[in-house]
Amino acid sequence: MIDAPAFEYARYPTAGGEEWMILRGPRDGPRVLILQPILNEANQCRAMVVDFARHLALAGVGSAIPDLPGTGESTRPLAEVRWSDWRDAVAAAAATLRQDSSSLMVASLRGGALIDDVCGAESWWRFAESSGAALLRPLERAQRLTRSSDNMHAPNDIQTLAGFSLHRELLHAFRAAAPEPVPRPLRAVAFDGVGTPVWRRAEPTNDPALAKRLAEDFLAWISACER
Repeated sequence: MIDAPAFEYARYPTAGGEEWMILRGPRDGPRVLILQPILNEANQCRAMVVDFARHLALAGVGSAIPDLPGTGESTRPLAEVRWSDWRDAVAAAAATLRQDSSSLMVASLRGGALIDDVCGAESWWRFAESSGAALLRPLERAQRLTRSSDNMHAPNDIQTLAGFSLHRELLHAFRAAAPEPVPRPLRAVAFDGVGTPVWRRAEPTNDPALAKRLAEDFLAWISACER
């Protein structure tokens, strides 16, 4: 089997300027917008998400992995970002993909499912979705354990959690967020304990077998949807 096409970097427009996205696979058919986990889980899962996209490309399915404002390769300070900025960025990334694709699908992993309802896609696939409050809990626990004084010196509208400086509006909205209902078809895949929950690891890592298994599940599901 030949390897998947090498990934490319592209820009997509947002209200605050432009952000980066990784493109992989063909561009002349259906495309998948992959919404990766958020904050610390994005770092832990990056390799697995890219591996997931590689398996889709091997099957002839193109994808895009956008960096949200204030995350990844974004030059925008995270402390300036609001929850609406993330949602608007997801909508903008989806609109960019629609310009040259016959249909748009969404694959959301973990916290990505909190902001995927704005995509206007034909189908949604979610893996190990969680509430915002549950995703913030490890950061809040880590902040307490370090007994950090960061918040004593931060501006009133900024709160630091485990090294992330977050605007209080974003933090409040994140804590209250839950995956929103979306039009069918929707497939929600729970983590069944088979494989490594890389988002819980102390250091970034990958589980190639899990990435492959998730890609196979996604591909089987969209094939069934097309019948």
